Amino acid sequence: MYNEVVLGREEAYEASANVWSFKQVNDIVHGLNLRLSNMAGGFPFIYHDIEWKDSERLYLCGEYSLDTPEHQRVQQELRSATSGYAAKRFFKAKYKKLVRPDFPEFRLQWMLFVVWQKCLGNSDFCHLLLQTPEEVTLVENTTTDTGGSATIWGCKNRELLKSREALKEQLVADNSQLPKKELEHLLNVKLNQLDNIGTWRGQNNIGKILMLCRHALRTDTSPSIDYDLLRQHHLFIDGREIMLSRLSRCHGLLV
Repeated sequence: MYNEVVLGREEAYEASANVWSFKQVNDIVHGLNLRLSNMAGGFPFIYHDIEWKDSERLYLCGEYSLDTPEHQRVQQELRSATSGYAAKRFFKAKYKKLVRPDFPEFRLQWMLFVVWQKCLGNSDFCHLLLQTPEEVTLVENTTTDTGGSATIWGCKNRELLKSREALKEQLVADNSQLPKKELEHLLNVKLNQLDNIGTWRGQNNIGKILMLCRHALRTDTSPSIDYDLLRQHHLFIDGREIMLSRLSRCHGLLV
């Protein structure tokens, strides 16, 4: 399976073929709170002598990783945001013109590197990822996202969306007597249980990266990160060029 994982390639997954999708940080999928999104808090980790509260902010700092005082200032603002969502929502658009022009050349490998750093630095995240079965295909559900990168990082499945919308309408009608929190929990569980309809289409790079990291954790290896490519682009964070050492295992052993 993992020899067939190709980052950047368009995919089509039949929803009936053991696909688990996630979108919101509170999604309950097959009994798990599947908080696999980069936006999800609660999984802090140390990288480059800095504590990152979520992987989204480290990824975003890669977009502004040139060696200038201006880019360093943008990184500091990203890191001080109240959440990964806030960093992306309020700062990325503000500093769009400062994004590295060469960022698309290495963004997929940078994302793989970032998620792996979270695996190396947070055992709770590793435990969550390892609770998903090896044979399950993980997909970030970007069906309702309107941004241009929606099918780069995730997949869309409009057939499933329509079915879930119909089920939601029925559940709300049948359970109108429930308190709001109980109804929200019921909808969360029941809508995510409906997952075998339609076809997921997109590059699904987040899902692929998570599966590569999951496999590496299970086999006590490291995902195949293109360190040479990343080094060629000279990434700076907090005014210092990052040291790209190949980590072979989650125990932090250098090779």
